[in-house]
Amino acid sequence: MDGLSPLPAHLRKFVVTQNYAAYTSEDQAVWRFVLLQTHSRHLRTAHPAYAAGFEAAGISVSEIPRVSRMNERLRQHGFQAICVDGFIPPRAFQAFQARGFLPIAADIRTSRHLTYTPAPDIIHEAAGHAPFLAHAEYARYLRRIGALGEQAFASRHDQAVYEAIFLLSELKEDPHATAVQISAAEAQLEQLSRQSPPPSEAALLARLYWWTVEYGLIGQLDDYRLYGAGLLSSIGEGHFCHEPWVEKLPLTAACVQVAYDITRPQPQLFVARDFQHLNQVLDEVSRSLACRVGGDYALGQARESAEPACVELDTGLSVTGVVDAVVRDGETPPAAIRFSFSSGCALSRDDRVIAGEPRPEHYVLPLGHLTDGTPLSALTPERLRRACNPHGQLSLTTQCGTQLQGQVLSTRERDGRVELVSLAHCRVLHRGELLLSVQGPYPWLPAARVVTAHARPPQGFYPETELATTQVPKPRQLDAAQRELITLYDRALAALQQAFGGDVVPELERVHRTLCEHYPDEWLLRWNLLESLLKLGQGASLMTQLTRELAQLELRYAHREPISTGLRYLRSLGLATDDESANE
Repeated sequence: MDGLSPLPAHLRKFVVTQNYAAYTSEDQAVWRFVLLQTHSRHLRTAHPAYAAGFEAAGISVSEIPRVSRMNERLRQHGFQAICVDGFIPPRAFQAFQARGFLPIAADIRTSRHLTYTPAPDIIHEAAGHAPFLAHAEYARYLRRIGALGEQAFASRHDQAVYEAIFLLSELKEDPHATAVQISAAEAQLEQLSRQSPPPSEAALLARLYWWTVEYGLIGQLDDYRLYGAGLLSSIGEGHFCHEPWVEKLPLTAACVQVAYDITRPQPQLFVARDFQHLNQVLDEVSRSLACRVGGDYALGQARESAEPACVELDTGLSVTGVVDAVVRDGETPPAAIRFSFSSGCALSRDDRVIAGEPRPEHYVLPLGHLTDGTPLSALTPERLRRACNPHGQLSLTTQCGTQLQGQVLSTRERDGRVELVSLAHCRVLHRGELLLSVQGPYPWLPAARVVTAHARPPQGFYPETELATTQVPKPRQLDAAQRELITLYDRALAALQQAFGGDVVPELERVHRTLCEHYPDEWLLRWNLLESLLKLGQGASLMTQLTRELAQLELRYAHREPISTGLRYLRSLGLATDDESANE
């Protein structure tokens, strides 16, 4: 995997290998059908960057792209393509995009979810996201919103929703999942949606991402173009988004107050003036994030999130862990006098864990000033010595009554100040109440206040991982009927590729007879047969029959399948038959 040097080592476990040979001829037919419908339309309806970016990303209409090929092309524009296995945690997805990596789920939707897939797939990632990465301003926006998404605090509810969506999408794409399993997963997601707690800042950024990167329009309210990947990769929504019942609103920071439902078409869409406008709106939204507000507010958000937080101190050092308690004084506004961490803390400077320092499971950090008014962050070596007895036993008390005791083992200085003290037999007390007792060594950071806090751990906080050995798409368990259907796709494709004169039509007729006998509801292969015959200009009788069968299947499926879209596409190329049954 060349070119992965900027990728943090703890994220390597999410990178898998695309097993291109695992795509069946039916998979290739799904890709080609969707791209034939969407690409030609988007050349007219999408932002002009789509047409140039489609080629620049190494994508073609005719076949599923190879991620390695896409990576070669995208690297010329400052992005890289990596292959992942379906859903990955939101934090990892944001971290990839912040560093210029486009995660591509290598699976492809099944023919039964051809218009819209509940799970990430290569049509959405490659044909939806990739074409705009060659546009510098858009690519900058994608990196920036990823970087801010890394820092924004999530909530327990966010995690529960992510797990529910993951389960539901996996079940809907699993041919062996039962209706009871799917119904239970849908009920769980619906229950979480009804709870509607105040959105976390990560949820607000996710909404901005949804209304821009996924479902964004660009231009004017009455003259816009598409650029959102969800619109570009969906046969249905890419068409119906133009309907008058879909309200078009100017993009502002207020869009983050509008929730979205991934299971239904969007009732409104937001229109950006241009790609620079995206970055302006992102700037406005980011001003309310804890990492930008800083201070006690950021520390409080870290406490509420219950996820690992990096707390930056006024000495330039940081502590990372799960903030489990914050104690404030009675001033107005109240300021933190101490806070504590759990779950294995780490000390860092300049976004990198300080090597060799212990990582205590529980960490209590007093803040503020000593009784003589000295800020803890201004503690000098001389002032530290005065606080120790002749045996090196330290005893300090803050103005708020917090005491720190311990045996000084070593100190680390910077710019004439003590920035780290290693203590043995460390005790932290507050007005006689024991808060912490550790044998040591215990790394104490003298600090007066919190500068800010965010959810992006420093480099080295998580253990390094290796590239996964997983290959995607994974082998699928197919029954006899599914295997035979794929064989029919293979035979039809081989006949067209070989195009051996008069033998083509008889072979396609044989395929069609098997369809009629065993697969009366299969429409996609029938469409492929019709397209092949129309391009060859042969088999008029079979063309008429296929057209009539497709029109009947359109009614049988109650317009839930894009059959009429496929027939309309053929007519747009001037290839349709004269048979009236081709009409909708």
